[in-house]
Amino acid sequence: MSHSTSLDPESLAEDNLDALDPATYHAVVGPPLKVCADVAAKRGDPTLHADMAAMLALIDLVARLADLHAETHGSGDEERDLLNAAPAAACVMVLQEAKLDADAVGQCLAALEAAYAQLAEHDVTEGARPYVAMAWELLQDGDREGALDSLEQAARHIVTAIEAWQAKVH
Repeated sequence: MSHSTSLDPESLAEDNLDALDPATYHAVVGPPLKVCADVAAKRGDPTLHADMAAMLALIDLVARLADLHAETHGSGDEERDLLNAAPAAACVMVLQEAKLDADAVGQCLAALEAAYAQLAEHDVTEGARPYVAMAWELLQDGDREGALDSLEQAARHIVTAIEAWQAKVH
């Protein structure tokens, strides 16, 4: 998701992630889901949906990996649309897994969209880019464990940056 992409719950179909090629899903969506859930658990939230900073990290990581995928492999309009929707679709998956009803999912997506727009406006997550770029290279080289380590560093960096930024502005 580029910073201009909207997390529009009305446009998300439950099968958006299923429409992605399995290899694309396993490179773009799967690793961030795993590391962000791990980061949330280490922060005391047993479920990812309850940790807003980790959910925002999920959005950022999926968005950046989607952009890197498109740059590396090219993509047609349909695949680009799926990649742009991947961060929101990943959030929907997490929220639905938490058994939230459709209205709550929509409200959570709206809150995440507003928060992510503020982070983007203030470049809060930019410091994680080198970790994500390294993770992408490692994924391309077949080093999934190394990629997960880099993505976990990125997620922790994002969560720390969000908390520092919140403390500064509030």
